[in-house]
Order: sequence, then C-alpha cells, then structure tokens
Amino acid sequence: MNSLPQVRAGLLRHQLDGQVLIYDAREDRVHLLDTTTGHVFELLEQGDRSREGIVAELATRMNSMEGESLLQLSLDELRKADLVVDVKAPTEPLSDISRRDLVRKLGLAGAAALLIPMITTLTATRAYAQASCLPNGHGCVEESPPFCCSPLVCGSLDTFGNGTCESAA
Repeated sequence: MNSLPQVRAGLLRHQLDGQVLIYDAREDRVHLLDTTTGHVFELLEQGDRSREGIVAELATRMNSMEGESLLQLSLDELRKADLVVDVKAPTEPLSDISRRDLVRKLGLAGAAALLIPMITTLTATRAYAQASCLPNGHGCVEESPPFCCSPLVCGSLDTFGNGTCESAA
C-alpha cells in the first residue's frame, strides 16, 4: 500500500465553479485545480481516509471506474505543483498509464477529458511586477503600496494622506 501525501501547510483554498483555486503565499502563486484534482486535494486535506477510501470516494464523485488511475495522476500533478508533501518516500510516477490511455479506458473522449487531472499555475512575471507602480497624476496614499513610479512621489496630500503621483521637484 502506498502512503498518501499531506497537503502542504500555508495554502489557501477557494471553490470556484467546480474548480479549486489554491493560493501559495510562500511562492506567490495561484494554482487552478480541475474538478478531479480538486476532489483529491479536498480528500487529502480532510486527512481521515485511507488510499482505498479516497479511491472509492473519487470513483463515486467522478462517476468513473478508474478511481485509482485518477488518484495517481492527480497526486502526480499535486506533487509537480508542490502542493503536497510526502510523509514517507514518494511513490514512483504512474508509468503504466498515460493521460491518453486513461481517456481511452474511460471511453468517452469528450467527457473523459474533463476528468483528467490537470493544474494550471499562474505567477506574476517581472514585467508585471515592474508595471505595478502608479503613473504621474494617479491617486495614491502616502507610504502605502502601490507606490508612485520613480522618480515620482505621492504629493499634494490632503488631511487623510491621500495624494497624487507627481514629480519630486
């Protein structure tokens, strides 16, 4: 029996239209889990089920006989995204089944594609981070991010500390 990984501490989870958004504050990343991987994440987070229990529950929730395959592919995706930690030695990636093989086994190519575990990860690029300053004439708040673009400063402050980005001279 393979041991199950645990959900990594410090992750924030939010349900969104049948999918799960995970915010990883440590890496400043947002992960969008599909329905299948979202169910696996939720069941791991509960922590009160055996591997067989999760397989059975996943098969029920996804209305599929391939609960073990869906679980293993989901665990592989969660590991790649660094959302889980293995309490014992990690299991080998599922080598005897591919996504294509699973779609073939499930039989319904259109519906099966919705079951296949997948995680989409979003990160802020350097260009986005650099573009996060406020331009000339934009409203700002003294000493509170986002800051005015260099060499601008938050000036012409009112009694509440609100101002406008303007030249420092």
